[in-house]
Amino acid sequence: MAETRGGVCIVVHSHPDFSKGGGELAAWRQFEAMRAAGRRVTFVGACEVGSLYAETRPMETVVPFGADEYVFSFAGMTEDRLAWEDPFRRDTLVQFLAGLDCEVYHFHHYWRLGVDLIDALMEARPDARFVLTLHEMLAICLHHGQMVKTRSRELCRRESPLRCLACFPDQTLERFAYRKATLMAVLSRFDSVIHPSDFIRDRYRDWGLTTPRDPVIENYLGDAMLAQPRIPGDPAAMASRFGFFGQPTSFKGLDVLLRALPMALRGNPDIVLTIFGAEREDALRLFPTLEPMIEAAGPSLTFAGRYDPLDAVELMRSVGWVVVPSIWWENSPVVIQEARRAGTPLIVSDIGGMAEKVLRDVDGLHFKRAAPVDLARVMNQAARPEVRAALGASVRDVMGREEFLAALDAAYAPRPPRLAGAAE
Repeated sequence: MAETRGGVCIVVHSHPDFSKGGGELAAWRQFEAMRAAGRRVTFVGACEVGSLYAETRPMETVVPFGADEYVFSFAGMTEDRLAWEDPFRRDTLVQFLAGLDCEVYHFHHYWRLGVDLIDALMEARPDARFVLTLHEMLAICLHHGQMVKTRSRELCRRESPLRCLACFPDQTLERFAYRKATLMAVLSRFDSVIHPSDFIRDRYRDWGLTTPRDPVIENYLGDAMLAQPRIPGDPAAMASRFGFFGQPTSFKGLDVLLRALPMALRGNPDIVLTIFGAEREDALRLFPTLEPMIEAAGPSLTFAGRYDPLDAVELMRSVGWVVVPSIWWENSPVVIQEARRAGTPLIVSDIGGMAEKVLRDVDGLHFKRAAPVDLARVMNQAARPEVRAALGASVRDVMGREEFLAALDAAYAPRPPRLAGAAE
């Protein structure tokens, strides 16, 4: 399919220079890949740095940040960052976006961007096509889009006003209904909605979102990482070495892994675990009751601190297994793609996008979500060299640039004209 000729504007909830979450990195890697392929593309990202400065200078809402790059202040948005309290700032940004020479606006997220801004831009540019990549379930779930119950940390499997009220008793049924109707009215206007996993597409379909096209397109890992060689490690030497990669938030399951470690060590004292992305103090700040377990692990546990995402693939080659113990559903964790690029098999929670992206007993192992005992069992299974050798040899590589760009072209293509007399 022919590429988009009139240019693409990628609009993102944050610039990765200021925040390195999976969504903003996916958007940036898309920008780099399109630009390297000779596509006309512009990147516009939200930026928290300088927001107080920008509050007194509304005409400086949008600032050039590089070649075909811009950042904008989201000062003036509502507290939940889903709409704008300051219509002047919103309209300034709408005018800027509408004036760009592009025929496709590709939004990564709507948080910090504003559904009212999207609606206004659609009105200002009726000639353009609009595409959205959904990286999480914020529209469905008020609890940070996690679909995890606020009191029990149990999984939530379906949204409804009464279920949501149980998690947020200070809200009202009417407010939940209004929130859903407002979000649905805008999201359903997109020409294409891209989902990085079948799991999240099914969730949004169940929620009621319908669009002309809703393809599943995996996030692109980036030209730089695909240029790195895949060098498989020695299974005998690597089998008992485990790594956690990412931020130690309460949803990422680091506490589950730290609880599992002492039990795994009783079965195999050669097991070692390295935490990449956190210091010991970070873990104790979140999980102070785990200090005795951390102390008891001794040299079997190492905190390696933060790392540059560009180094992730190389670091993952230093371990035999990457563990993703998240207690929420996840969508398409970038850490899974990075491990696949490194050729390192994974151990993941048995839910959501994790269970979808890691094939059980093919290129990884599953354990029961939020169950340290079961995770310890799986770690002991994984530490056997023959298991590491078999699964390590089956790790699939990630999507290449040409396949990714072809999938984007299909999502960007104009909708075919409706035939005369065709049913709505």
